[in-house]
Amino acid sequence: MALFNDRDRNHEAAVLFKNGLGSSAKYVMTNYILDELYTLGLKNIGHRATVAMKREIVAVMDQKIIALIWVTPEIADHAWSVFEKYNVDKSWSFTDCVSYSVMKQIGINEAFTFDHHFSQMGFDRAPAD
Repeated sequence: MALFNDRDRNHEAAVLFKNGLGSSAKYVMTNYILDELYTLGLKNIGHRATVAMKREIVAVMDQKIIALIWVTPEIADHAWSVFEKYNVDKSWSFTDCVSYSVMKQIGINEAFTFDHHFSQMGFDRAPAD
């Protein structure tokens, strides 16, 4: 969300980091992340800006810069087991657990996020805050 909301405290760091990655960078996200982005967008930047954000994301997907993974029942089941196991003393959202499951499954070690939960999960987060 920080990329699209210039009032977000992490906006500048997010833009600088993304721009520093260059054109060869590839991203993976799930449809659950899109759900969060659209919901937060409506709340934080409004309807019109969220619709524009969605168009920009689709354009980037069309360029094969972002791969979208749709959450299957199997991914959701694994994410629930992560949720059950680790949230005894954590507060990872179910979407975080879905991301954890997908990242582990396909071997991603770094997350483009400011969410400290990904550090708790053992992933490298960038940009570092």
